[in-house]
Amino acid sequence: MSVDAINKYLQTTVGREKALRFIQYFARFYAFYLLRNGAPKEAIQRWGDLKTHIGNGRKFFRLLKQFEFAQAGVKALSIQDEVLRVTGALKQVGMFFYYTTEAVVLANAVNFYKVSKIKEVQKLGFKCWITALTMSVITSLYKFRNLSIRAAQLEKTFKSEKSTEQVQAEAKSLVAEKKGLQKQLLQDLVDMIIPSAGLNLLPVDEGIVGLAGMTTSWLAMTSQWKKLNA
Repeated sequence: MSVDAINKYLQTTVGREKALRFIQYFARFYAFYLLRNGAPKEAIQRWGDLKTHIGNGRKFFRLLKQFEFAQAGVKALSIQDEVLRVTGALKQVGMFFYYTTEAVVLANAVNFYKVSKIKEVQKLGFKCWITALTMSVITSLYKFRNLSIRAAQLEKTFKSEKSTEQVQAEAKSLVAEKKGLQKQLLQDLVDMIIPSAGLNLLPVDEGIVGLAGMTTSWLAMTSQWKKLNA
């Protein structure tokens, strides 16, 4: 790991935001760990405040990001496959409204615009996020099905004729695509723990939520790292 590679990663907004997300969820986990072990209130408060301030800072990174999802949603409507068109569009709609509610939560947190029912806004955001994640999971499962069909067809090609460079390239492509789908599916399923906990759909504590956030943050960080330093 070179200094140049680290700088290249940190120069990107996505790279810095995901690194901060990892620290935020570590602080969330560690504050709960300290609480469970009877640590002084000052120590618990220190990590709790770090979690809160980083969370607000990350929201500034993502201001107006909902317009990216609006554009992606419009593009999704042009997808030929009906299943991917519906799940893709609904995922982008969910993320659009999630980031919209997040902007409202930020305005309230920094006392720019106070909202009387801010907890209801947060719950709406969690519902939008979990909807988007559900659509992403359905998309991944559907793509897994398509990959299985393509793999079966490719296997017939191997049996019926000699292996060619084109067939070998297709096989490598299928393997790479499958790995990407597996990682995305894992990330979505683990991420679901966070809004599910916020909506009291899962009986998990702050420690589990912190670990879930750390896991998906690390997955996102490694993806960004490989993208920049392949």
